[in-house]
Amino acid sequence: MSRRNRRERRVAVAVLLGLLAGLLLSGCGGGENSIAEQARAGDDKNYIAGDGSVTVIGPQDRQTEIALSGQTLEGEDWSSEQARGEVLVINVWGSWCGPCQAEAPDLNEVYAQFTDADEPVRFIGVNHRDSVPTALAFQRAKDVEYPSLEDDGGQTLTQLKGLANARPSTLVLDRSGLVAARVLGQVDASTLESLVDDVLQESSSSE
Repeated sequence: MSRRNRRERRVAVAVLLGLLAGLLLSGCGGGENSIAEQARAGDDKNYIAGDGSVTVIGPQDRQTEIALSGQTLEGEDWSSEQARGEVLVINVWGSWCGPCQAEAPDLNEVYAQFTDADEPVRFIGVNHRDSVPTALAFQRAKDVEYPSLEDDGGQTLTQLKGLANARPSTLVLDRSGLVAARVLGQVDASTLESLVDDVLQESSSSE
């Protein structure tokens, strides 16, 4: 095969990969229907980079319940049942992921804010593709105070029903364990605070 033909073949492959990535991103974008469809499919698709899209689902439209369990990086058993009756923030991350590194201070800020205010809010991280020592080193370096579940070869991720394929991804569950909001990609403190506070407010008004 000539150099020109090899170059043309590489270009064609790059274009095809770009089109496939675009399709994956559009399938994980905003819209309540896309979340419901992914939840029903339960696919464990390959990793993709998030575009920062935010999806909010109203209380009457929530259908996807998440039951998450695993072992923390410190070797303790953890289950989302421990957070039932509270708002749960799930963040999927990896130390190798640039946006995950960048958003860590924002997650810490929001976690500290709700914890200091004694609000019924919990955070749990889900590590992806790191060894336990590497993930623990990341937590120490970024001063992360909430726990994370260790990577177990993707079994924990399947519990998220295909809703957190981007890195990073953040899900906000209401007090019943239903998905109330999702951010695909890096989240900032103001956005996350607003998403959590909205779920807290609706919970308070229904009591």
